[in-house]
Amino acid sequence: MDIENIAQQVQENCDLSDAKHWGSYTICGLLLRLMDLYRWSEGIEPWVKIDNPELMDWVGEKEERWKKIRENEYKNIVIEGREYAPLDANGINELLEPKGFVYGAGYVAAMKPSFFLAKKEESRIEDRHKIFILGKELARDLITTPALLQGENIFVRTQPARSFIWHKITEFKFSGKESLKHAFAYYGIDINDIKDAEEVDRVAREELESYIHHEIGEAKDTVFPDEKWEEIVSAFSLTPTEKFARAIKDILADTNEHGTLRYIIDNKREGSLGFYAALISGFRKIIFPEIVIAFESFRGKADWGVIETARQRGHENASGYAERLVEMYENGSSKTEIEEELIRPFGI
Repeated sequence: MDIENIAQQVQENCDLSDAKHWGSYTICGLLLRLMDLYRWSEGIEPWVKIDNPELMDWVGEKEERWKKIRENEYKNIVIEGREYAPLDANGINELLEPKGFVYGAGYVAAMKPSFFLAKKEESRIEDRHKIFILGKELARDLITTPALLQGENIFVRTQPARSFIWHKITEFKFSGKESLKHAFAYYGIDINDIKDAEEVDRVAREELESYIHHEIGEAKDTVFPDEKWEEIVSAFSLTPTEKFARAIKDILADTNEHGTLRYIIDNKREGSLGFYAALISGFRKIIFPEIVIAFESFRGKADWGVIETARQRGHENASGYAERLVEMYENGSSKTEIEEELIRPFGI
């Protein structure tokens, strides 16, 4: 199997997706994703300083390529003489997985198609889900999500995961978030004095289970039906309503009996709790402010009951928002009406 040729085909669709959808990001968000993509394409480790002139030259070339291809159509993936639709991940993986590779394809925020091709490190079955732990990526786009749920499969991407952890170290130097400091201290790391890259890679590996349980929680969510949620995010793509709906879905996944916080509490994962409290932001923080307050209390008492109470409260609140959003959508409420009732009360 000519895996290099397959990777090239996947990368062409990755580039095309980026060309069509880069405008859905803020300038800051786009720049961060471009820097991460540059590191990946050039094989630069997350802790190595980037040469800014070279980065800007690369970004300029990328933008020129996007202009040339953005009107193109996505191409089928040809493997051993057979064509597969770009979103036919299951069909493609029937051929690739026995060879030690995994292909991912699906829609992400703003209905952006996202693709990647990676080496498979290991796989396992948990609660009827097949979980793939992936290593080196041979093709990818701007999306840096460490874990993705696609059908019954959960893909865990170790390269974006380790980059994500390194980004948090940089963020701490600017924000000074005590929750981040607490998270790294749990792993025996002084965030102000990191001497060994392997230490941080160990943290990234340890945190993979938290990402996995977010995806399991999302799959098990019964409050916000997938088909209705997909209709809403599609109908209100690139609006505050889409972001609000995605945040609700995330909080429901994190706070239900199968999700992230249930895993963290049951296994007393203080490091993972620190990361969770540090990274919750935007609509997720607005919907679920209890977890930040609970974490501050937890730091002083190490009382897991406080976190459990917050988890239950967060699930209750998110459920209420989900039910009302679905009700308004089914009744034909406009974007303006939804935002006026559900979003503007937060001062947004």
